Amino acid sequence: MPAHHVSRRAVVLALMGILLLAGCTARSSQPAAPTPSPTPIARGTTVPMPTLTPIPGIRATLTALPQQPPMPASEARDYLELRAAVERCPAYNENRRTAILRQIDYVVQPASLPSDFLLIYGSEWPGRLIYGSAYLSALEWKLAGRDRASCLYPIGVAFNALLRRMGQQTFSEYE
Repeated sequence: MPAHHVSRRAVVLALMGILLLAGCTARSSQPAAPTPSPTPIARGTTVPMPTLTPIPGIRATLTALPQQPPMPASEARDYLELRAAVERCPAYNENRRTAILRQIDYVVQPASLPSDFLLIYGSEWPGRLIYGSAYLSALEWKLAGRDRASCLYPIGVAFNALLRRMGQQTFSEYE
C-alpha cells in the first residue's frame, strides 16, 4: 500500500480522536439520521464517518470557566498551605514539584485551567487534579524510601485530608 494512503488514514483517525476529545460522543439514542457517504481512505476501501453530538453542557462550562473568580480565601487556605509545604520540601524532583504546584494553582485559580482538563474530567476536574498531585507525592515518597520523617509524609497526609473532603479516593499509605 502506498505511504500517502496510510498517512491519509492516520489523519482521518486523528481527526476522529480530536472530535471525541473535543466533547463529542457518538449518537446512540437519537433517531437514525441519513448515513453520510463514506470517506475514501485508500483505493477500494472506505471508512464510514460517525455522526457526533456534543456532550450536554460542555459548551456552557467551557465558556464560563475562563470567567471564574479565584477560590475564596477561606476555601483556598488549605490548598495554599499545602502548596507552600510542597515548595519548601527539598525531597521533590523538580518536575514533580512543578506539576503539583501547577495543579494546585489550577484548582485555586479556575480561570487558568486549560480547557483540555474539562474535556477529560468534566465537572470532577478539581478532585482529579488534587488526586493527581497526591499520586505524584506518593510516588516521590515511595522513591525516597517511605521515610515518615521526610517532609513528603505530612504533605501526603494533607493531600488525603483534601481528597476526603472532595469525595475522592485517598492513599492508604498516608492513613
